[in-house]
Amino acid sequence: MTLSSSDIAAIRAAEAALAEEFEDSDPTAWVNHYADDGIFAGPGAPTIEGRAAFLAAAPQIAISSMEIVAESTIGAGDFAATTGHATWVSGPRGSGAPTTRRRFLMVWRREPDGLWRIARELLNEDVV
Repeated sequence: MTLSSSDIAAIRAAEAALAEEFEDSDPTAWVNHYADDGIFAGPGAPTIEGRAAFLAAAPQIAISSMEIVAESTIGAGDFAATTGHATWVSGPRGSGAPTTRRRFLMVWRREPDGLWRIARELLNEDVV
């Protein structure tokens, strides 16, 4: 069984909400897009594992103008994997901070509440 078009649409909506919530007045707003046992690994930073670690890291993360571009999504049932690229400003909007560009692999899981959350995420340098 492959993912339905409504599942893929729900994942795209979750990606868009994640990008927006990095600029929320609550610095931890974006954390809810990760599963309680989620793991995030990116270049040059320690791996973040679990809800408590995400909440602890959130106040130190300043991201704005994030754009997530999914290029491929596969999956079945309650799991999906998406590859693509993302860009963001590594600081508050209007700060003049540098733009970061990364490739990603996001593994999504439909949680018991019906929402798709990121169970695993891996970022890598993107070559332009």
